[in-house]
Amino acid sequence: MPSSHIADVTGVHLVGSVPLPDTATVFEQCCRQLPNRLKRIPDGETGVRNYFTYWQFACFDAAPQLVNQFVMNVAGSHKEISAAQVDEGTAQLEKAGIKTGYDDAAIESYAVFKKLKEEGKVPKHVKFQVSLPTPANVVIVLHHVARAKAFMVYEKALFKAMRRIQDEIPAEELSIQIDLAVDTALWEGVYEKWWGEGDPKEGSVEYILRMIEQVDQGVEMGLHNCYGKLIPLRPCCDHSEG
Repeated sequence: MPSSHIADVTGVHLVGSVPLPDTATVFEQCCRQLPNRLKRIPDGETGVRNYFTYWQFACFDAAPQLVNQFVMNVAGSHKEISAAQVDEGTAQLEKAGIKTGYDDAAIESYAVFKKLKEEGKVPKHVKFQVSLPTPANVVIVLHHVARAKAFMVYEKALFKAMRRIQDEIPAEELSIQIDLAVDTALWEGVYEKWWGEGDPKEGSVEYILRMIEQVDQGVEMGLHNCYGKLIPLRPCCDHSEG
């Protein structure tokens, strides 16, 4: 193809994780290596957040009976759970209170971002990006009969974190990305156990819209449709019988 037909690359979007040791290094290295290419930048999801939503599975520690068993790193629903057990587990989650930690991480990283911007190491026009998964990407670790009710408990906690993030970080500095990974698998029928009623696509659209509605006017927002090879899920601690 003639060079005149090749579009010039004018920007780069980083979707979330960056394999560097800490937040400051992510900001500095990315801005140095991609000068004038970034409109927004994530904190790299370093530390315990380095593997997407795995760190969130601890949110269900108060009700381990709801969590899928894992054999050789592969999730499976080999145990039966009654409606009463689901209700009991959901009540345990509500009583314990779910704290996602996304707000703490974002506010801490924004402080680093702001300092580096003041020092001129991050360009003035670049926004701070917060990448958040839909609840589906977290509750998928639960037994399929428990997901619908636990979903609402987790969603409430996630929306609370989103509210705090937007209260603490100026709208003109903030960009929120909503990650759709498990959601894509649901649309494609990869996960057979849809926990809602009706069509999985319609159900997914409903909860995605609810999440979008939590984003304030003036805050940049985007959707990251993550479509790649699916890997087996494993929580922080495997739960087994016996």
